[in-house]
This record gives sequence, structure tokens and C-alpha cells, in this order.
Amino acid sequence: MIVYATLAIGMIVLICIGMPVGFGAGIVSVLGAGYFFGDLFDPRTSSMIARLAFAKIDNFLLLAIPFFLLAGRLMNTGGITNRLFDFVSMSVRPFKGGLGHANVLASMIFAGMSGSATADAVGLGTVEMKAMLDNGYDREFSAAITAASSLIGPIIPPSIALVAYGVQAEVSVGKLFVAGIIPGLLMAFAFMAYVAYCAHRYNYPSGAFAPLRELLRAFARGFFPLMTPVIIVGGIYLGVFTPTEAAAVAAFYAMFLGLLVYREYGLKHLWREIRGTMIDSAVIMLIIAFTSSFGTVMIRGQIPDALADLLATMTSDPTILLMLFTLFWLVVGFFMAQTPAILILTPILLPTAVEYGVDPVHFGVVMTLALTLGLLTPPVGMVLYALVRVTGVTFERLAILSLPYVIITLGCVLLLILFPELVLFLPRHMMGS
Repeated sequence: MIVYATLAIGMIVLICIGMPVGFGAGIVSVLGAGYFFGDLFDPRTSSMIARLAFAKIDNFLLLAIPFFLLAGRLMNTGGITNRLFDFVSMSVRPFKGGLGHANVLASMIFAGMSGSATADAVGLGTVEMKAMLDNGYDREFSAAITAASSLIGPIIPPSIALVAYGVQAEVSVGKLFVAGIIPGLLMAFAFMAYVAYCAHRYNYPSGAFAPLRELLRAFARGFFPLMTPVIIVGGIYLGVFTPTEAAAVAAFYAMFLGLLVYREYGLKHLWREIRGTMIDSAVIMLIIAFTSSFGTVMIRGQIPDALADLLATMTSDPTILLMLFTLFWLVVGFFMAQTPAILILTPILLPTAVEYGVDPVHFGVVMTLALTLGLLTPPVGMVLYALVRVTGVTFERLAILSLPYVIITLGCVLLLILFPELVLFLPRHMMGS
């Protein structure tokens, strides 16, 4: 067991020094399998790793990832983000700090299209920053809320991170999607409450009520994009299609809007987005393949059992267990991107959580949200890096400005831990979970 623990630490070191996650997990998996068979060059070693890697990616559910990635890319480039933000901003314009609220609401709706925080930050973030600066908002406040609102992406369905967890944990992705609705809304309302506080404290502007005709015109322009989350979640809930089929519907719907309805791009641009999606998907699949092998090797090395025994000496309360895990996830998020962390940690931590009586759906949503914080914390902070050019604020300053929202999100995580029904209520009543 000590050998396997050493291998796990070795993989963390490899990742920290810059080796791609998939390669690091693959190397450690081969070494672990070699130790298991007693010979690194035993044919069974390479056969075991290849078989495990292929078995995990040979999964119908994983087709959802490239389709959701493509949908997000097409929504960003199809003029859809402008239409979406125009309608939302017009709706909340009369409120003090209205564009701050619009920033959160637009990100929440866009999250129902792309499932990615980075896609939200890069695409919608450009529109949000321009609108807020043009209307007299402080650059730093605008940058911070733009960064924070993108955190809703991996929680509100559809979510690429929840798809990855569902595949690794063998949990219904449909139930995970429905379970993410209330936590996502909770985050959005918490951010909007903080925006309202800042708006009154710093006297941010409010606008006049939009004429009904103008509001209806903006709604008509944004109607088709606004229907995307309804189609995805409604279709899954009603049993019209599976999460994977929902991803395909979302991608073709985005393609239909961009090519035929709004005519924002042509076939050449479409091919460029498909090619980019193929590259991104290949990277994710490589990570899934080898982190799955790594997880199996760690299970054979009885690492989850050892972890359970260690935690049993500390607590027997599942709530305390999740709080301890949350502290661990916060540290992991400093150094590792969200989806790879989920893929690596799920097979190690989930058996212990289940042994303590934690529902796998509850565990997955809490872990996903906790690891989401890493998107706003150095040194990884993918959303921070993505927004440096968009906002014109330095990486270090943006990290400091995002700190209140990190604390708010952590508060949401604690609420989900203390009140599991916030996560489980909808799956139980809508999908019989």
C-alpha cells in the first residue's frame, strides 16, 4: 500500500512540474500495474492498462462532451451571446447595479448552453465587460463579477464536469444535471445579493424601465438562445432524449441558429470550430482514459480502504467527512484543473463517502462545486487567465478582486453539505432518485 501511496504522490509531483495530466496518470498507472504483477515488462502490465483505458472511454455517455463543447463554441461565435445579454440587461436595467445582476443572470442562462466556465468567461465575458464599462461601472468591479459569474457554468446543467463525474462514478448523468439546478440558482442569488450590496455602497448606476415594445423586441431576438436550456433539461426530464442525445441536440441547435437563423458564420467557420472541438475532446478523452487506469490501480492497492480507515479515526459523521473532503478539494483546486481532479479523485474518495452513507449524487455535486473554486484561485486559475486580456486587469489583481466571490461560493458549498436536500430534492421528485 505504501508503494501505491508513493505512486499517487509521484503523479501529483509530475503534474505540478508541468507534465500533462493524462501522461502523468498513464506513467503512474503503468508503474503501479508493473508492481502488481511483479514485473514492469510483464505483458499483462501493458495489457491491463490498455484494457482499462479503452474500457472507460468506450462509453456512450462520453459523446456528450464533444457535443457540449461544440455547442458552447458555436454559441459564442454565433452572435448569440449579444442577443442573450441584451435581453437580460434590459430586463434588470431599472435596478441599482442592474448590469451586475445582468452579468450573473446571463452567465446562468449561458451555463445552460455550454456547461463550461471558460467558455462563459471568454465569450460572454467580452460582451459583459464592454456593456458595464460603457455604462460607468468600475473596471475592477466589472472584472470581478464577470469572473465569478462564470463559476455557475460547471454546476447549472448541462455540465461537462458532471458528465465526467457521472462516467467515472457510474451515476446517472440525468440525475446529476437535475441535482445541479438548485445549487446553481443558489450561487446566482448569492452573487446577486453581493452585487446589490456593492451597488448601494458604491452608488453604481441604475437605468430607466425599458419601453414594453423595446423589451419585447429584445426578447424576440433572444428567444431562440433562451430556449436552449429549456430544450436540454426539459428533454432529459421528459425522457425525450438521454443526456448524450441532449448534447447532440444542443450542438445541432446552435449550428442551426448560427448558420440558418442568424447567419453569423459560414461552413468554413463551422469547420474551424469542429476542428477545435475535436482537439479539445481528444485531450479530455486521453485524460479520462489514463486517470481511469490510475483509479483502478489505486483501488487494487487498497488506497480507498486505507483512507476510510484513517478517516474512521477522525470522524463517523458524514457531514464532517464532506467538510474534510472540501478542505482537501480546495487545496487540490489550487494546482489542478477541475475535470482532471474529478476524474482522478472520484474512484479514490467515492467508496469512502458511500461507506459513510453519502449519496453519490450529493457527493458529485459538492465535489464539483468545491473544485470549481480552483478556477478563481492561483496558480492554476483558468478563468483568471482567460479574463486577463478581456478585462484589462492583471492576473494578481483579478485574483484578489475575486476573493469575496470565492468566500460566497464556499458558503454555498457548506450549505449543500449541511442541507443535502438542496441537491437531492429535485432528482428524487423529478426522476425518482
